Amino acid sequence: MVRRYAILALTLAAATALSACGGTGGIAAENTGQKQGQAHDVEQIGKLDVSVLRVVHSDFSAYESPEALAADRPIVAAGVIDGWQQGPILESYPNGPLDYRAVLRVRVTEPLKGVKGRESISDGLIYIELDQGGVVSDPSVPAGQWKPRKSIEDFDKALPAGTKILVFPRERPRHEMPVRSPGAPLPPEAKLMVVPPQGLVLEDPQLLQRQSGDATALVGGQERLSVGGEAWFKPKNMGELVTHLKQRGFSE
Repeated sequence: MVRRYAILALTLAAATALSACGGTGGIAAENTGQKQGQAHDVEQIGKLDVSVLRVVHSDFSAYESPEALAADRPIVAAGVIDGWQQGPILESYPNGPLDYRAVLRVRVTEPLKGVKGRESISDGLIYIELDQGGVVSDPSVPAGQWKPRKSIEDFDKALPAGTKILVFPRERPRHEMPVRSPGAPLPPEAKLMVVPPQGLVLEDPQLLQRQSGDATALVGGQERLSVGGEAWFKPKNMGELVTHLKQRGFSE
């Protein structure tokens, strides 16, 4: 089981001393992977701003290849970002700030595993719950009224609709904390999903345009690709990554 830690612990005493504070922990990520990969490359900076996804530190055993992660997940799908919407808003602790979640909508274009026939994937859309990040402290109002530092619009600008993405989700278990608000509604049969730290891979259009040599246009979402080692850098774009997984038996 992966342990995830917020960038800054949200205690009321610390929060009132700061102009902004980190998230309250968020979704408990999980991973049953094997040996930790070693970072071996500097992450390229392109058009996409994945910093909105990297709001927590993860302590986990990295999967050494995309196929190793795919083998251990119930669902694997490639597609495009359809958009973002407000996710559940959870209570953290009595009189504490709220824990905000963002929901990433992914429109499936390449179902690779566990997609077809799954009722929780409604109309080809996967709804992935992610930490929205910290809140901005405001001593003039109770902590429960503090607003998130990043809005849903910020997520939409950082990772816009149409961006190619590969996801490795599973259906989300029941929230551990009380739900203050369920967020934007989902279709009746749809369910929220969660991903492990390596469970989001995106294709950066700017990196794709200036691609040369061994450079890849792919970037990790919540974690750098480099945590998994060399195998994650072999595909140079999303098409190659999807083909790589299909050649290893992941196809519906």
